[in-house]
Amino acid sequence: MPPGRQRTAPPSRAARGRPDGGADGRFTVRRAGDAWLLTPTGQPADERALPFTTALAKDPENTVLVTDLSAGADDDTLKALARAVPPGQGGLRLVFGRRPAADPVTVARRIADLTDRSVTVAAGPPVPFPGGGLFVAADGWIRCAPGAPGTHDARRFPRPPWESALSDRTWSPGRTTVAEPIPSGVWLHAPGDDPDGRYRAGLFRRLRVSAHALTVVLGAPGAVLPPVADAARLWQDLGPQVRPAVRFLCHGPARLGGGRHFGEVLAQVLGEPVRVFNGTPQGTDESGDMVLTAPDGGPGRSPRALEFVHVPPDKAPGPSALSHVTAHRWPLEGLRRVRPGTYALTDDVVVEVVPSGLWLRLLDDPPHAADVRATEPDPAHERLLCDATSTEALPRIKELAEGLLRGFPPELRRSVRMGVCRPLTMAHGTSTAVPASERRRPSAGAQQRPGAVSGAVRPPDPGRRSSAGAPVSGPLRTEHEGLRTLAADILRRHPELVTDSADRNAAAAVAAVLRRLTEVPGADSGSQAPADTELLRQGLGLLPVYRGVTGLRATLDDAMRQWYAEQSLITDPAVCEASAGGPGDEAGDTDFLIWSVDGRRTDLLDPLCPDRILFLPGSRFRVLRPEPAVPDVVMMREIGPGQAASDERLDRDVVRELSQVALSRSAGRPG
Repeated sequence: MPPGRQRTAPPSRAARGRPDGGADGRFTVRRAGDAWLLTPTGQPADERALPFTTALAKDPENTVLVTDLSAGADDDTLKALARAVPPGQGGLRLVFGRRPAADPVTVARRIADLTDRSVTVAAGPPVPFPGGGLFVAADGWIRCAPGAPGTHDARRFPRPPWESALSDRTWSPGRTTVAEPIPSGVWLHAPGDDPDGRYRAGLFRRLRVSAHALTVVLGAPGAVLPPVADAARLWQDLGPQVRPAVRFLCHGPARLGGGRHFGEVLAQVLGEPVRVFNGTPQGTDESGDMVLTAPDGGPGRSPRALEFVHVPPDKAPGPSALSHVTAHRWPLEGLRRVRPGTYALTDDVVVEVVPSGLWLRLLDDPPHAADVRATEPDPAHERLLCDATSTEALPRIKELAEGLLRGFPPELRRSVRMGVCRPLTMAHGTSTAVPASERRRPSAGAQQRPGAVSGAVRPPDPGRRSSAGAPVSGPLRTEHEGLRTLAADILRRHPELVTDSADRNAAAAVAAVLRRLTEVPGADSGSQAPADTELLRQGLGLLPVYRGVTGLRATLDDAMRQWYAEQSLITDPAVCEASAGGPGDEAGDTDFLIWSVDGRRTDLLDPLCPDRILFLPGSRFRVLRPEPAVPDVVMMREIGPGQAASDERLDRDVVRELSQVALSRSAGRPG
């Protein structure tokens, strides 16, 4: 029968007039896409039934039937339904618009006997997923052959080739995680990562289900990543035949301690290549897109780099092959490919596709290459990063970047922001290229001087003289001029930073912040020419304000612990550096949690370190008394401009907020 045509099947006498058989005892059959819709004749049709049926995927093995038996299903009604089934030789897949009053498997077995064809039915509520598929979370799809009991068929329709390698039940690859089946593959997470079920619902309904990719989702927005060991055990459970299809998907920061990417560490542990999505795949294999996760956990923008592979060190032909893109949407087809994801712009300058965008650099890898390749995508913009390992080559690299950008379509140009990957200038005049993200906060264990904790808010040092007006001469003069040129370029690209166009000190002030960002963690400031304190304060004052929880980790001796316990108010004459991501995984025995009201974000200056927060010199902090459940955390509240130092109600609210963060972090750490 041609699509759109209808026919009716005569019911048995007992079925005439029954609700499920229609007012005249017949079922109306309508072709809808690759399926058939069977509705009781004379009954009002559910307006959702036709588009639902039309959207269902094609079943290469079965004829798909959608019907409604919610009011009841006696044997006469089932006989009428069986006579309405379109003729054919293959099996049937029976989908109920509303769950029938009778057991679905019992109904399917009876239809199988009446039609002499196998009938596959969902034992539980089917959940739609992209591409017209249906996932059954409870007992899956059950296949009923004529005259035989039902047998488990699958959880997913259509059934991807990799499904047979998965367990049908939730299992635990580690003490702190569970591996839960989802339509697209497996979700590895801590049991409490999704208390209200909203994230799970999104994974079911939006995440692409691909015949070519078994997606392993790691963690959830706002939660810590599962332990690498648990992901490795999951990998082993999947078996060698399905591992080439596995794609990992990290929600939230994919960096581990030391700045390494989760996929890089996992590849080294497994000794096998690991493939990682650069976002959340949506839609279908033919028409799908990929999106980043927005700060609220919802879908964000579409990245241009789609998928990467991490190779174990002993199997890579060279350092540059440890990680590379395997799929991207950047318009680079006209350039000669040097290696996967890397294209030649000139004889000695290449453009490489990295997760955060494009990276222009000299042909040979700089020392911080792995760090750039592990940098997370910006939620708002693609990045066009110019490498500054060679100060002589930087102007030419920037010129090439601008030319490349001009060749992009207008809508792509508007989404790109240019930046610079800067090397770190060391003390004593030596220089080495160190990634900016490795400078995200001072090393927690380094001591600046006896009794002063590097990176932590510390007691004022009476012997420290102000750096204001420190002369700049010798080799450092060139460096300062370079930073000022870079600062002027940043202000040109971000005019919103300066409201007064006549402020001639703006470039010098921003250069002072850049100078601060390139200081060696824990180094003695007396061995360098430090930035002018007042200019540094002005530069930080131009940057966006961050309000919320920040943290850092440090090592405290008994004297310093006692000192903090005795204080109520601290003024830090220098810059205090923390992270919006909270205390990291560095060595240390004490976590500091600081509620920021006037801390400044530096991601516009250093896109490779989006979480860094700097507190202005002279910032005041109130030391809070933590709750008994978190006694080993030092808690502070920044006293913002115009705020009272003493505010008991505010103190209680901040302690409560910081305590929840501390407890959440403690619960998320593997035992």
